[in-house]
Amino acid sequence: MEVKRLFYGDASSVGEARLFVRDALSETDAPEDVVDSAVVLVSELATDVTLHACTDVRVTVRFEGESLWAEVKDWSTRLPPACLPPEEATSGRGLQLVDAIASHWGLERDNEGKVVWFELPVACSTCISGSASIR
Repeated sequence: MEVKRLFYGDASSVGEARLFVRDALSETDAPEDVVDSAVVLVSELATDVTLHACTDVRVTVRFEGESLWAEVKDWSTRLPPACLPPEEATSGRGLQLVDAIASHWGLERDNEGKVVWFELPVACSTCISGSASIR
């Protein structure tokens, strides 16, 4: 099962993206904790797009029995900073969260912008710290 949807690049689209992911996965046998993790990660990544890239957001979710894969695309070529935010910062930890929850994740540029993707294993919903791929 694979579904995609385009959202406007404003704050209201983050909640819509969360509902989209939850609704799409409700029609599968994905475990609830995996669905919750996917919703949190898509929410974080969509928030990053609306705050930093200021473009529309396309969310794609694919569930294939043993893993759940999702991507969040924006139309900005600017990559997120690789440094940690200051301790007192109230934002800037979205990719840290992705790295902590997802089994694999990556960031890829394309001709139109970039995509951040992640994978969650279904068999082990208590995911190990992720491994990143940046191209």
